[in-house]
Formats: sequence, structure tokens, C-alpha cells
Amino acid sequence: MRRFYLFYLFLTFLICGTAANAQVGLSPQILDISLDGPAGSHSFRLFNYTKEDKAVKVSTANWTMDADGKVSTIATTEQSLDGWLVINPVEFVVKAGQNQVVRIAARPAVALGAGEHRAMVWFDEQPLPGAPSAATTLRTVFRFGGAVYGHVGPVQRQGELIDVQARDGDATLQLRNTGNATSRCSGSYAIWRKAEFPGDAKTGVVEKVGTDDMVLPEGAVMAGRLPNDAVLPEASRRVVFAYTGNRLPPGEYVLDLNGSFGDSTVDRSVAFRVPAAAH
Repeated sequence: MRRFYLFYLFLTFLICGTAANAQVGLSPQILDISLDGPAGSHSFRLFNYTKEDKAVKVSTANWTMDADGKVSTIATTEQSLDGWLVINPVEFVVKAGQNQVVRIAARPAVALGAGEHRAMVWFDEQPLPGAPSAATTLRTVFRFGGAVYGHVGPVQRQGELIDVQARDGDATLQLRNTGNATSRCSGSYAIWRKAEFPGDAKTGVVEKVGTDDMVLPEGAVMAGRLPNDAVLPEASRRVVFAYTGNRLPPGEYVLDLNGSFGDSTVDRSVAFRVPAAAH
């Protein structure tokens, strides 16, 4: 549904002879809008970086996400946002090297309940007349999904980090969203040699984390950004993330997390061991 951070590119392969990457892009990846008051105008922009014109058809769908982050389409309801989006245009051709703005407005014909209402806006490439046939070439067509989150009433982004499991190479977070809006983690993790870890109270978000100017705390061996995977309201999810940097040598370590999950503070550490047998 990387903020969702729900940005999906599906390549559908039509059997033919050679393949080329679909060099297209969508911005923004997410629309986060208020449904209180008059409908505002919002937009996606589809970029075509190829040397070929691209015909595109736009559609909408209701969707959900399971505990492992897998997105699936579900039936439209009166309270889902997909049935109330006004989209213009819904079919168009993006010229080679050009881009197309697609305007979005939410105009529900019923009173939507307090909380979050979602839609996925799909951008599907359509074969153009005169395109290479399946008998002569292998052609790819793209599918992009832009997630739309609509909110009624006050937005509450809150939750808790239930559990952390650290291993050699990656870690798993168990998150529970107790608010009424999709939430994500932000902040940093750092891995310390256990003997040099100063304790939770003496650590914080790593300065300039994820940049070339990152300031690695003395005693820490690596650091990176916390994963920003989405967790839907009143849902739980497992999030697995790999450490940034070289593989850890055998030894005793502490994974230290600092930041937030929605508007809730994350400040947790867990010890783990990298055995010699793992190398």
C-alpha cells in the first residue's frame, strides 16, 4: 500500500520476445484528505519517462490489509471512499516524456461515520492500437495504485509497540494501532555492542539518520530509519525490517529503538546474540 507508503507497481507480462522496464512514476504515493466540510480538489500526477505514448485507464477499489501487510481488494460499501471519488480524467494518453495530472475530489452522498475511509486509485496501462503484437515481442504493461485516506472528525494516530524480536540481519516489530487513522513508525534504530549500551534513558533518535551526514553514537555499530509500514486503525501488524550496513560479527548486541508510532512514543531496546555458527 515507502510515507505508505502504499505504492504498488505491478508488471503484467504478455508473452512475446524481449522485455523493457516500465519507466513510469506516480506522485504523490498517498493522498491524506479531510472529509469534513466542502470537498477540496486533490491530484495525482503520472509521469511517462519512456519514448512511447502510454494509454491509461483509472479505476477505484476498496481495500484492506492483513497482519503481514498484504493488501487485498474488498467489496465496496456505503462507508468506503472508493464509491464517492470524482476523478478527471478517467482515460487519457500520456505522451512520451510527458506527464498527466489526474484530479480527485471526494463527494459522498451519505453521511460518513467518524474515522478513516479508504480507497485505492488504480492506474492501468491500456494497449494502444498498433503496439507490437504478442507474436513479435514481449511487452510489459504497468499498474500503479495510489492510496487515498479520508478522515471524518478528529484524527487520532496512536498505538503501541507490543513486541520486538531482534536477530542477526533483521528484526520484527509487532505493532497495534489503537487510534482511528492509519499510523506508521518514524525515528531510528541503532545497534550497540551490549557492553557499551548506555541504557534506554540515555539514547534518542540518531541525528541525521539515513543520510550521508548521519552521526552514529559512540559505541553503536550501525543505525538506520525505523520502517514506516502502514498499520490500519484498530489492527495489528508484524513489520520485518533488515538492518542497514555490513553483517554483524559474532557477539552480544542491543537493538535500540527511538521515535514514534503515530503520535505514541517508541523507546525500547532488546538484547540479541549473533552466534559464530551464523558466519
